[in-house]
Amino acid sequence: MTEDVEPGEHAQEKIGPADEDGRPQPNAPEVESARLLANDALDALRVRGVSDEAIRRLADEYVALDLGEDTDAFILWAVEHRGQPL
Repeated sequence: MTEDVEPGEHAQEKIGPADEDGRPQPNAPEVESARLLANDALDALRVRGVSDEAIRRLADEYVALDLGEDTDAFILWAVEHRGQPL
């Protein structure tokens, strides 16, 4: 889990098993929310040099940690966190 991120109050309900690199993943009912968020932010993050795969992984983590649903807030968070291994 990202050490400098405080999970939201519903994170325990939304988080599923971590991926092979230990990153938080959304549980099955939240996967679609993560995909929609990634799609909404795709163009804004691509122009900032974030790969499609990294966008998907960041959206998975953002949703799993219950950090919100706002696309603009996700974009800001993703730009700040993309320096970490993706």
